[in-house]
Amino acid sequence: MKFFIAAATLLLSVTVARADEPSASLSDWGSVGLLQTPTARMAPDGTMSGGLTGLGDLHRHVAIAVQALPWLEVTARNSVYPGYFGLTEPGLDVKLRLRAEDGDGPALVVGGRDVTGSGLDLPGKGRFAGEYVALSRRWWDFDLSLGLGWGTLGEAGHFRNPLRFLGGRFRRDRDPSWWPSVRGPRAWFTGERVALFGGVEWHTPIPDLSLKIETTGDTLRGQRQDQPGFTAGSRYNVGLAYRPFSWVDLGAGFEQGRRAMLRLSLRFDPAEQADRDGRSPPPVGPRPSPETALPADEIVTVARAHGLPARAARIDDGTATLWLDPAGRSTLPLAREVGHAARLLADLAPPDAERLRIVTGAAGLDGAALTLLRRDLERATRHRGSVDELWRTAGVAPTDGPPPSWRPRLDFGARVAAEFDLAELGTPLAVRTHTDLLLSGEPAPGWVLGGGLRINTGDQLALLDTNALPVAEPVRSDLPRYTLHPVSVEHLHASWLARPADGLTTRVTVGYPEEMFAGVGAEALYQPLTARWAAGLDLNRVWKRRPSALFAVLPDSDRLTGHASLYWESPGAATTSALRLGRYLGGDWGGTIEVTRRFAGGVALSAQATWTEGPDGGQSRFGGRMDWGMALSVPLNASGWLPVGGTAETAVRTLGRDAGQRLRHPLPLYDTRVPGGFGRLAGTWSTLLD
Repeated sequence: MKFFIAAATLLLSVTVARADEPSASLSDWGSVGLLQTPTARMAPDGTMSGGLTGLGDLHRHVAIAVQALPWLEVTARNSVYPGYFGLTEPGLDVKLRLRAEDGDGPALVVGGRDVTGSGLDLPGKGRFAGEYVALSRRWWDFDLSLGLGWGTLGEAGHFRNPLRFLGGRFRRDRDPSWWPSVRGPRAWFTGERVALFGGVEWHTPIPDLSLKIETTGDTLRGQRQDQPGFTAGSRYNVGLAYRPFSWVDLGAGFEQGRRAMLRLSLRFDPAEQADRDGRSPPPVGPRPSPETALPADEIVTVARAHGLPARAARIDDGTATLWLDPAGRSTLPLAREVGHAARLLADLAPPDAERLRIVTGAAGLDGAALTLLRRDLERATRHRGSVDELWRTAGVAPTDGPPPSWRPRLDFGARVAAEFDLAELGTPLAVRTHTDLLLSGEPAPGWVLGGGLRINTGDQLALLDTNALPVAEPVRSDLPRYTLHPVSVEHLHASWLARPADGLTTRVTVGYPEEMFAGVGAEALYQPLTARWAAGLDLNRVWKRRPSALFAVLPDSDRLTGHASLYWESPGAATTSALRLGRYLGGDWGGTIEVTRRFAGGVALSAQATWTEGPDGGQSRFGGRMDWGMALSVPLNASGWLPVGGTAETAVRTLGRDAGQRLRHPLPLYDTRVPGGFGRLAGTWSTLLD
């Protein structure tokens, strides 16, 4: 107790001496922390890590953690332990930062392990569930942390629960052997007693090597109930963390006075490891004479040679216009791509073209038409002006009308994907890998034809829990049947897109939008030009595709699904949040929250969570009525075997669930239209002259 009093005194002191902040290391649980205990530290924004921890003969943790927002860490984890009928313990762990460390006080977080409590409700399940509040503060190379734990983290019982005055469940003992198990939202911060935990991490003079010492509040009560004669051992742990490379995080320790710990984690930090598009901006020389200026068709050819997705150009009435379509697919920020296009026009267009107009868009839909004064751009490129001055004299309109000529477009791409499911009870990890070869064509204005060939390269879907109890009307619980063939048609569709009014975009699609469903659907999206919000509505009539046939559908499998969606973009256009309410593929009603982050180099990080009432004829016994997932998408450079436009995607999500399943459409309007819109242009404006 003297240690905790001294630690609290240091943490709450007003002044503190700090060295440059070293990188945060991972705990045994796969999230940022010491060994068994959490801290108030966070990983760099957008970081995704995954790995395996072994603690003697006691625990095995498989975890994937994502720093979804600067203040939000989410960890998907599945744990194996002896003595419980071979079942694993999946959990979703969350940490929220309430305060960042500064000269006035320590960093403060609140969080929990196994916060959802989803899955079968059996005695003993939820043995790792617990909540906490933690503080962290750094002196030179020493990082001190102190926390108060509930549930598993509070089993040492140093104090009565400070929330006892709320009565009822806040006074009851949280015994993991009870029925029903005490976990999930109804159990947050409950229990008769709480405990202190804490420790220190010393960042040694050896780069990226740190020493950790901690004391926990966990007495391994669940393990002692499962295994008579089990001895928990000491609550003091010591260990090392080492990062020999920026993408590897290793850990080793001696815990509970009797067990060795080893951990291997792989990390991806967009700021460190994302590929950057290093192409130089086109030069802007003196204006060409009328005789040497290039005509519109040749300007398009030169723009494409510079890697710009130019579709058409026009020169008339003192204005030079260049259409970029589809904008937003390259790894360049949109404003930088627009800036390169404007430079080309300034260097190649006739001398009397005083206005330079760049029209952005995708799939034949205009996003925004930006007009720059040529003389202002020329001054800025000669360091006599700034992007702020260009913004004040620029003009932005919803559209500039259709291009003067339509050229059919054909795009090839590839997607290499690995999906991990850490929510199963019968296996710690289920994996699916596949490669999609993608083809998209625009034969006429407004029309998009798309197809995808899926090469199934391996999976463990036979281990999914939903295989144990098949249902009469599956939504996705019969997923293993769709991966039996090495090659299948992932999607095949024809879509017609239109813009009936300013800010309003519509789409009608027929065909096979994804590997499990076929049908017809319509979508509408409304977003005023300068608005950071958008509203959408989609409605689809679909049939279940027959797994063993190329194009056939199952009779009497039709279902109606659709959602109303509300989108919101952050001021910098780097983060998009979406709220969806509607009817899912299983006939269940509910809502979905989605967050998508975009980083330099084209890296995207997304997370979603869905709650529904559960499908009547589907599988909701396993996994409950919640569906969730996190995904990281990284652009791949062109190579001898991979075409331009390739991406590598890593996702952790629930596989083979029937509750909360949306149709996975290859051409959603928001994702198609907004990357070339005003919000993305304004949000990246500082890169215009890069």
